[in-house]
Amino acid sequence: MQDKLNQIKSDYLNQINKANSLSQLDQVFLRLFGKNGEITILPKDFPSLAKNELKVIGPLFNFVKQELEKAIDEKRHQVKEAGYKTLATEEWNPDQLIEIKKRQGQLHPISEFEKKIADLFIKLGFQQFDGPQVDTDLNNFELLNIPPQHPARDMWDTFYINSGGNQNKLLLRTHTSNTQIHVMKELKPPFRMMTIGRCFRYENLDARHEHTFDQFEIIYVDRKLSMANLQYLSEYLLKGMFVDDISVRLSPGYYPFTEPSAHIFGTCVFCKSKGCKICGNTGELELAGAGMIHPNVLKNCGIDPEEFSGIAWGVGPGRMAMLKYDVSDLRSFNSADLNFLKGLSSESK
Repeated sequence: MQDKLNQIKSDYLNQINKANSLSQLDQVFLRLFGKNGEITILPKDFPSLAKNELKVIGPLFNFVKQELEKAIDEKRHQVKEAGYKTLATEEWNPDQLIEIKKRQGQLHPISEFEKKIADLFIKLGFQQFDGPQVDTDLNNFELLNIPPQHPARDMWDTFYINSGGNQNKLLLRTHTSNTQIHVMKELKPPFRMMTIGRCFRYENLDARHEHTFDQFEIIYVDRKLSMANLQYLSEYLLKGMFVDDISVRLSPGYYPFTEPSAHIFGTCVFCKSKGCKICGNTGELELAGAGMIHPNVLKNCGIDPEEFSGIAWGVGPGRMAMLKYDVSDLRSFNSADLNFLKGLSSESK
């Protein structure tokens, strides 16, 4: 039996080495380990062996079996690798190579637009400040002069995260105005700050509304600021982002955290104030909301409204970009349509 095992090992190792295809190896495998293979049927003779002989044959059988299995696996790998190399050599044709054009990434059009706005205000000495997107009811509403049950809360459809006490209740901020509170708590006036960030509201989605959107806001606190400063900053931004000959008009408005408050209108950039369907034939477009920071808000943040005044000025970059690029649906910016986005980006450079 020992001689037979050694002979099987020798013969089949020789067959394995000579095999040059996977089909030949499959045949060798079946002759060894198939239903009637030599290795498969050999243990049937073990019961007839003496115990002393079986102690030698058993381990030898296992060793031969493992050696043959290993040899077949290694040979399979060699045959496959050789086949891959042959295939690659046969199919290689440098004349048929296709040049792959490199694609260069770029900023989203809204990100580019926001960067331009920030660059404009950096020139005036404004620093950028990031406020939290998840904040307390206290910072998002109450310290902004909007206490619980105030009717102005109906202006914002809010995503609340927990139902804790009023002041500690967490929410997704409805506007970047919560940043006012953090800035005024952390810094001593005078200061010029700006923020660009994401806001969240429970909105019915349409061509001009999204539940998730960006806002840009400035917080400017100093002595003797007035609506004249607000007028100048409004003109400065709109001329920098649109055209030099745009004119700006302030119209009385209402925001709980500013007093007085104003809606900012600019000359329609499409019809040059002649009147068109985009501006509703009025010749102007409402572009932003602003006002002098309410004295109560200054007090809430430890700033003396008798000594300092402040300007809060906010705009939606997405809506401004709609005007800049003549886009009719705000949702297009989040559509992931690369052709659309690349077209706008190339125009903005």
